[in-house]
Amino acid sequence: MEANIHDDPILVAGKRILIAQATLGLVFIAYEYMRSGSLSAESAITGGLIAILPSLFGMVFASIKSRVKPEESLRDLMHLSRNIKVIYTIVMFVLTFRFMALRNIVVLIGFCVTMFGHFLTPLFRDRFERKA
Repeated sequence: MEANIHDDPILVAGKRILIAQATLGLVFIAYEYMRSGSLSAESAITGGLIAILPSLFGMVFASIKSRVKPEESLRDLMHLSRNIKVIYTIVMFVLTFRFMALRNIVVLIGFCVTMFGHFLTPLFRDRFERKA
């Protein structure tokens, strides 16, 4: 199967994941700010960014690769995207815990809450979409 990243369903799914993650991240950031102040809010922002940015990087790199090599299989693009996400996530956590003075537990919870957006994405289907 050839990858065609320009298909509407792929772009719509990517946007839905990012919107769901951003929404959950923002809700958690607001909660932490009201509950514990600005340090917790900064920690929640960092956790949310660690969840969102690697996914965004993976989608961008897979999109670029599909444009350069349109004959590339979808499976290879998925592996590339997954590997990029894992590497960037690990690097961002290491840098955060090593060089930033944040509440580490809030960073981890913010990451988990934001990643939960992947599981909520199927709930945001349009009424015109067919069922899988």
